[in-house]
Formats: sequence, C-alpha cells, structure tokens
Amino acid sequence: MMDELLEEMIDPAPSREDAARRRRAWATGSILALAAVGVASLTTSALFTDQDDLAGTISTGTLVLGAEGAQFDMPLGGLAPGGSVVAPLRVVNEGSLELRYALSVSAQRATPEGRPGGAGNLTEQLRVTVLAPGVTCTTEATAAPAAADVLGASPSTTGFGLPATDTPIVGDPATGADTTPGAGDRTLPGGSDADETLCVRVDMASTAGNEFQDTAAVLRFVLDSEQTVNNP
Repeated sequence: MMDELLEEMIDPAPSREDAARRRRAWATGSILALAAVGVASLTTSALFTDQDDLAGTISTGTLVLGAEGAQFDMPLGGLAPGGSVVAPLRVVNEGSLELRYALSVSAQRATPEGRPGGAGNLTEQLRVTVLAPGVTCTTEATAAPAAADVLGASPSTTGFGLPATDTPIVGDPATGADTTPGAGDRTLPGGSDADETLCVRVDMASTAGNEFQDTAAVLRFVLDSEQTVNNP
C-alpha cells in the first residue's frame, strides 16, 4: 500500500485536461503529417508541359517547253528538184527549272489541196538540216554551212529520204544527257523564258523525176525535254 502511494507521488496520473491536450496534439500531428504527404504528392506527380508545331511547304518547279515557227515560205510555183526552203524554229523554256531538249523529225506523204497529186512520195526526196542559233536563216546563207553550225541532218548531210516515224536529229530524247560534241542535247536555263532560235533547212533532191510533180509532204518536229538538276 505504501509502495503504490509512493509510485503515485513520483509519477502521478495525468489529469483529464492533460489527457485531452495530448489527444488533440496527437490528432493535430496526424493531420499535419497527412497534409505534408498530400503536398508532397501534389508537387511531385504533376509536370507543366507545352507543345508547339511548325509547318513547312514543299513546292516543285516547272518544266515547260514551248516552240514556234517551222513554217516554210514556199517559192512561187512550189518546190522544184534541187530547190530548198528554210524556216526559223524558236525554242523557249517557259518553266522555272533548267532543261535540256532533243529534236526529232518525221514526215508523211500528203495530197495537194484540191488536186489528186502526183504518183511519187515526196518524203523520199527530202532532207532536213538543223543549224545552230546565230546562223542567218536564208537559203543563200545556209547553202554551204560550216560543219560547226550543223546540229543535225536527216537522213544525212548528203542523202535524201525522211523517216516515217519520229527520229532524233538533234540530241537524244531518251532520259539522260546526250553529250555528243556539237550534236547533243540543247540546254536552256529556267526562270527567265530563255530561248534560242534554230534554223531548219529542207532540200529536195535534184534527181527527183516527173512522178514527184504536184506532190506534198507534212513534216513533224518533236521536241522532248527533261530537267537537268539531279539528272546526269
């Protein structure tokens, strides 16, 4: 009994007010701890982010080849054996890309307008020669051109007889550059309507017989072009 009394004096039981304060302090500490956990959770699980985008436009260049001319002024009475006619042929690059081009020729028999025509096929008696820019495009000036001024001839500079299908006469219409010296593809820069004027001469064989009287032919000139950039 004495021992219990001494124990109460050394470590007395807390009063009701002290017990209540301790409970409140514990509860407050728990709330603060939970609040701290909540704040930590908010500050570590969310990240501010942003996004931007850019648009780039890709556009292609243009390859536009134009041609005009090749209209032959026939001599009075028509072409006779051994005769010749000439006509300018202007080629222009109307696009934005540099191009190279080739020229092909073919010919078809035709019937003179309003007449039955002769028995001969005039295409067999003709030769086409294409001369370089800068050459004076007259029959007199092109009668004996320098070799350097001749870009091509069909069938040759001495033979006669035009092909019935498109046949290259200057350059090569196949893809890729034809770099044959003096006779390869022609090049025109882009973006400025660059142009050049060729001279086309047509000769009739001096040996053509009477069957070629009152005959006609239609000549077809085809220009094939392609870009030069990334296309060796």
